Amino acid sequence: MNDIISTLAPYWQAFSQAVQLQLDLAAAAIAVVALVVSRRAYRNQERLSLETLRVQRDNDVIQWTNGVIDILVSIEFHLRDWARIMQPPQFVAKRDQFLADLSAAIDKGRLYFPHFAMDIIGAPTAPPPAAERQAMLDRLVDIYDLIKGLDPRLPDEIDKAREILLLRKRGFMAHAQREVNPQRRRQFIAQNG
Repeated sequence: MNDIISTLAPYWQAFSQAVQLQLDLAAAAIAVVALVVSRRAYRNQERLSLETLRVQRDNDVIQWTNGVIDILVSIEFHLRDWARIMQPPQFVAKRDQFLADLSAAIDKGRLYFPHFAMDIIGAPTAPPPAAERQAMLDRLVDIYDLIKGLDPRLPDEIDKAREILLLRKRGFMAHAQREVNPQRRRQFIAQNG
């Protein structure tokens, strides 16, 4: 029996070394696969975290934009119906209230858009390149400037300002939509849904 064991010992040793090598290779392969899966999961988690931050910012910008839209529509209706429902002193008082609301919205917008060309507070900055789109807050400052000088004794001027307001409101909305980019959300959902 000892002769059989001593005869098989070299084979057994070679077999056990081969099995050990295969187990080591399998463990190494499993470790590589785990590393690849872990890196992929980390990248996905990082991408999800970044998208979550974008969505939170977008939601804040959307909420702010909704408030601005309410103000702009109120100004629009104020300019549309002013002659039927109010006297010049009432017109001026209500106009000034809308200007205060718009000014507050511009200041709140600084949280999301800290630098804009028409900013009169702070150090002067170089004007943006001509090809650059007009910033969202610049659009609101233009509307503020349009409304602040309206005189109820000049109805033609008010009608003209209302038309300009409509165009500027559309420009503001187009810029807000580009800023939030709803297509990005749809693409993200389609890729990860």
